[in-house]
Amino acid sequence: MFIYLTVLILGFVYYFVDRRSSIIGLFLFFFFLSFFIGVGDMIGGYDRYIYGEIFDRISDTTMKKGNLKDFLVYINGSEYGYFFWEVLCSYVTQNRYVFILLGTLLMYVLYFRAFVMYMSNYPVATIVFLGFVYYFTMTYMRETMAIGIAWQGIKYIWERKPLQYFLIVILAASFHNSAVVMIPLYFIPIKKISPQRIILILFLCLIVGISPLPEWIIARFGESTGMEARTAKYVEDEMSGFRLDYIIESIILIGFLLKNYKLIKSKPMEITFSNIYVVFCGVLLMFLRFGQGGRFGWYYMIGIIYIFSRLSTLRKSTKWNKVFVFVLSTLLFVRITSLWAFNLTPYKTFFSNGYPSGETYIYWNWEYDYNYTKDKLYRDPWILW
Repeated sequence: MFIYLTVLILGFVYYFVDRRSSIIGLFLFFFFLSFFIGVGDMIGGYDRYIYGEIFDRISDTTMKKGNLKDFLVYINGSEYGYFFWEVLCSYVTQNRYVFILLGTLLMYVLYFRAFVMYMSNYPVATIVFLGFVYYFTMTYMRETMAIGIAWQGIKYIWERKPLQYFLIVILAASFHNSAVVMIPLYFIPIKKISPQRIILILFLCLIVGISPLPEWIIARFGESTGMEARTAKYVEDEMSGFRLDYIIESIILIGFLLKNYKLIKSKPMEITFSNIYVVFCGVLLMFLRFGQGGRFGWYYMIGIIYIFSRLSTLRKSTKWNKVFVFVLSTLLFVRITSLWAFNLTPYKTFFSNGYPSGETYIYWNWEYDYNYTKDKLYRDPWILW
């Protein structure tokens, strides 16, 4: 509820004060979000337990002064970057809660840096971020860290620096393999796509989404990266439900873009972000038969954040653009708050012992060390000195 009230306050501020907010304000807000998420007691369910269990094993190996070969068993596929992050943190703490806090802080530092590099209006950008991205950072830590890394390289697209761009994408993919979806982005021409062609491209994406091709792509990707088990989960979601909401979301987003398309300047930076915006909608349509399909589009959400914040604050922009951005972002925020409430409430930090928040079946199914329930800090939270 506090976060929601913050959304309303920010919306009120940016509606009447159309100017760039201070970097200090942005930093403090992102720090609050990262701390709020980072100290949460296993909020998000299953994923946090897996992160914690693997980290605890790695930290045990560190304390035993094991050699590198002893660590290799914990590498998940080809995601070496995240593995080395775990090893690095194991020299700082033995405690899963501190590990998750460190990862969340790093994640939001990356987001902060991306906002400073790209966004012209911080209040609007943070409102869109809260609606489109925020909740995913609570539970999908590896992928949202990879997203933060990948966003650092966006500028190298319009600067035409392929080496720097692909090195950053490779680094992001070493935290979560899904970051490879950023590779095609570099090859999209930096020029405004005509509205007619945008509609045609999205229609083709819809045809692909209805076909078996996405299933084949995901399966082949799993085989090539050694992640068959994980990608099989995505494939199992096929036909689990036709994601009509993906189609509706794409139509709404593209409608807003095309309505204001004349306001997109022919500058490499703006063109790049408008193309990222279009790709996000295309990804939703391509994976509309998969319950987890939207995750492939998360890397492109920065296009939504940039375009929304840009188009809603231009002098030539209508007041309805501001209303649209604020209402849509708030509705998305409230929707996910409602859907995820069973697993996030009552909010509880790891500063107090006892059972975590959320439904108890998650705890009983996935808790691997009941000593954490008795004493959250029974494993040393700080071993650096």
